Amino acid sequence: MLATAAISLLAIHLAGGGNASLAIQAGAFVLAGLVASRRRWAGLVARIPAPWLIGAIALLAASVLLFGIEIEGARRWLRLGPLVLQPAVLLGSFLLLAMARADAGPTSALLAGLALLLVGIGNDGGTSLAFALGMTGLLAARPAHSKRLLPVWLVACGMAAWGWMRPDALPAVAHVEEVLSRTAAVSPAAGVAASIALALLPLPFLLAARGNTERGAPLALAGFWTGLALAGVLGNYPIPVIGYGASFVIGWVLALGTLSRAARQATPTN
Repeated sequence: MLATAAISLLAIHLAGGGNASLAIQAGAFVLAGLVASRRRWAGLVARIPAPWLIGAIALLAASVLLFGIEIEGARRWLRLGPLVLQPAVLLGSFLLLAMARADAGPTSALLAGLALLLVGIGNDGGTSLAFALGMTGLLAARPAHSKRLLPVWLVACGMAAWGWMRPDALPAVAHVEEVLSRTAAVSPAAGVAASIALALLPLPFLLAARGNTERGAPLALAGFWTGLALAGVLGNYPIPVIGYGASFVIGWVLALGTLSRAARQATPTN
């Protein structure tokens, strides 16, 4: 995580990000790292019933549509004081983690489908693609649960397809959407490092799936972060974690911490 944080801050600086952007990005890494390192963090997430957690995320997605910031027809953000956060990115991993749990029944599937529908309506093709790939990973790992997962997967894929057919008129920002090309233009070596760091974002989740009988959650998170990375490279969407964006940083670090701590707790000791 430290190497990713260093590359991110360097890339943002080289791409023209100001001191305020660097401070917020660094603060997001530190804050998320402190929360994820706490022993009770994974246990707290696991103790929340899946329908409650997914329902809260669906309610937040509805709040974004009703009260969020709208820019060029896209409504993806909520303002919290001086910060502008993207809840679907911040909490998307936890929706998938909840769907991977044993207590995620029909109610959870219904609420998850509603949440993904609301994200898609907000014209967020990038996160919709991430959800589609995340649900694909979960469905591939849990074919026996296809009756519950398949409808959610269909909603995710439908919203992703719709999102990428709709024009995204948001102006690109140099240290957000264009951070890879701008960094490479200033320093080719830094550009290569930033590109490699982006490609490696899903790797910890893929490694967690190796030799793990419960591969649903790791593969779902690997798919989610692969989708966000692909969206940033292929479309006019933010480059996650490497480019400026506190929501991406916090979401990625907390997902890493939750999954790694849960895996350690599940590993038997001799």
